[in-house]
Amino acid sequence: MDLHLSGKVAIVTGASTGIGWATAQALAAEGVRVVGASRRPFTGEAALVSHFGIDLADAGSAERLVEHVMTLHKRLDILVNNAGVCQTSKGFLDEDSSRWFDTMNLNLHAAVRTMQAAIPKMVEGGVIINVTSVNSRMPATGGASYSASKAALLNLGKGVASEYASKGVRVVTVSPGLTATPMWLGPEGIGSQIATRTGGNADEVAAATAARMPMARFLLPDEIANCICFLASPRASAVTGSEVVVDGGLTPTL
Repeated sequence: MDLHLSGKVAIVTGASTGIGWATAQALAAEGVRVVGASRRPFTGEAALVSHFGIDLADAGSAERLVEHVMTLHKRLDILVNNAGVCQTSKGFLDEDSSRWFDTMNLNLHAAVRTMQAAIPKMVEGGVIINVTSVNSRMPATGGASYSASKAALLNLGKGVASEYASKGVRVVTVSPGLTATPMWLGPEGIGSQIATRTGGNADEVAAATAARMPMARFLLPDEIANCICFLASPRASAVTGSEVVVDGGLTPTL
């Protein structure tokens, strides 16, 4: 299926690994010129993908990112807000104010700032895709700040979608489930964090967690990225204000 994305310009945040990198590659394969924003350099290479090193937790970074894209490509059609952080804890009382600030700043406020910088540049219409998590609706024990930040981002997307629907800008939320990314499986990922607290082994934690999933496995970043590509395309032209859950059947809904 031709997604009619060739020639479009996209920003993907948190693009160095995981869902962000898979999304940057998938969009580029459709002919999109992608600027991947991240603190760390890319782990691979892809045609039509350029890197812009930036920490979106810093004030003013979103404006610099968007201006860079406009200088480089003269237009902006797609924004994928994927950058995020997750630190687990024993429970709510163990998440201090600095943890809450850091989590909310990157997971929510950075997306707010990037959207505010990007929307005025989407003069021919555009698409914003915010990557949240199933934890926005299923709060994680030991991850109150993460779950709350993702729930707020979900709410934000619906509100902005309503405001800009008549102006040609769509806003869609993608909520992944358990996905094989460094956030979960990396040396400092959730699996390692849990293993450190419980005295277990990170690989065993990951395997036990995957076994409890309906599909008995981690999802692949490419599986999330493929969905994002479709939603970013004119093929999904009537989809806005929606949450698309890509979780392998984890979330119990009717």
